[in-house]
Amino acid sequence: MIDPARCVLFIPAGLKKFKLDLFERIGRRMEALGGKVVRHDINELCRLVGNTDLIPIVGCQPESTIPISKWQDSGKDWIYWDRGYARRVFATWLPRGDNGGYYRWHLNAYQMQELREVPGDRWDALKTPVAPWQRDGDHIVIANGSHTYDRFHLTEGWLENTVRLVSRHTKRRLLVRDKETQRPLQDDLKGAHCLISHGSIAAVEAVILGCPVFVNSESAAALVGKTDLTEVEAPVYPDRTKWLHSLAYCQFDEAELVDGTLWRLIE
Repeated sequence: MIDPARCVLFIPAGLKKFKLDLFERIGRRMEALGGKVVRHDINELCRLVGNTDLIPIVGCQPESTIPISKWQDSGKDWIYWDRGYARRVFATWLPRGDNGGYYRWHLNAYQMQELREVPGDRWDALKTPVAPWQRDGDHIVIANGSHTYDRFHLTEGWLENTVRLVSRHTKRRLLVRDKETQRPLQDDLKGAHCLISHGSIAAVEAVILGCPVFVNSESAAALVGKTDLTEVEAPVYPDRTKWLHSLAYCQFDEAELVDGTLWRLIE
């Protein structure tokens, strides 16, 4: 549990209206509980949190990249928010969410980094079908990130480097999937040996859809996949139950982001 009075929410410029309205609601609730809000000025956020124990809250904006790196180096706590793992309202090939869908919030991480001892109630409530693992596929899907993702995570050139590396360790056909494609993820995964991604949520969705994955260690899918691309010919097919339950305890719908559920469950 985290005390919102210790937190500072950064609301960046340029948010779409639906997201801005949501984060203004979160901000007002935080302020009522003693927390703080900084709008648009990342330098003001950095000055405010400084060397204090205040916890900054940021999302996937390139202006946050350097501050996050500094907080990581100094051991300072920080919170990251982004679209959720399941029942999002857009940019998903899984069933969509209602009433604004879900957002993931993590302490000191971009995505879930460990399995939790939690019940299955929140996952069951999402009513998201889980496909059995598919084995003996042929091609490999490589899911590229967005330009914003690359700028934020400093991963420009990841696709080219990955294709070169993987090509040295497999003769399988490589199918590159661009972030902006309108082709259903399910179509690309049909008969696939595995999916490779740096940290796209497509990897999480692939695991739910039954396709094994190779990802960066910061991806939540690393907990049920592999991170060493030289082992691309030997994917794993672990039990996903605990992973699914944990995912559901790391994401929150719009009501939970305001009513206090977030602060009780985030860790």
